[in-house]
Amino acid sequence: MIIQALMTPRDEVHWVSPSDTLEKALHDLETYGFTTLPVLDEGRFAGVITRRIIFETFFKGEASDRREFLSKNLVRDHLITDVQVARGTDFLDEVLFQFLNSRYDFLPVLSGDKFMGIVTRNNVLNAFIKGAGLDRPSHRIAVQVDDFRGALSKLTSVISKEEADILGIVSFDSRAVNLKFVEITVSTERFKRLVDALGEEGFSVRESRMGRR
Repeated sequence: MIIQALMTPRDEVHWVSPSDTLEKALHDLETYGFTTLPVLDEGRFAGVITRRIIFETFFKGEASDRREFLSKNLVRDHLITDVQVARGTDFLDEVLFQFLNSRYDFLPVLSGDKFMGIVTRNNVLNAFIKGAGLDRPSHRIAVQVDDFRGALSKLTSVISKEEADILGIVSFDSRAVNLKFVEITVSTERFKRLVDALGEEGFSVRESRMGRR
């Protein structure tokens, strides 16, 4: 899935300008319940401003009057530029890895240096849930395999023969216990028969259960 399909577009994103005061930035952060806001400079992504950096700067500095500090300091002097970013053509898995290295709940989505919007952790998590078929009435089967490539072909053949629909497939390679698993989410009226058929074909079905509705 291309991440552009998941992002919140620019015209729906709250942002501040480098020339805004910290007072304006903090007001927006508190009003909308955010911890971080993107900073845009004439449509280009400049960085982010956070509640944490605003308060840290005030309490670690020499200013004694909070209101004066907020009204006289500008966002441009306190923005954070070391930020993980996504591109509109990135795939879901690429953005998942980006989030592993990000301290923030969203990634700015860029085209060149032009700000297109943001993608949030929730966007990515919901896409994964839908991709795995976990958002629909379903059953899940965990099958132990020796080789992913050969097993997937045979698994899908058995499932098709039993007239079940595959909603999602996720593979796991557990190095801790030296085991490989494939978790398959299916929709079928004959779930027990499907589990039995997999066993008859030599698959080790480690777990099978009804998925959440």
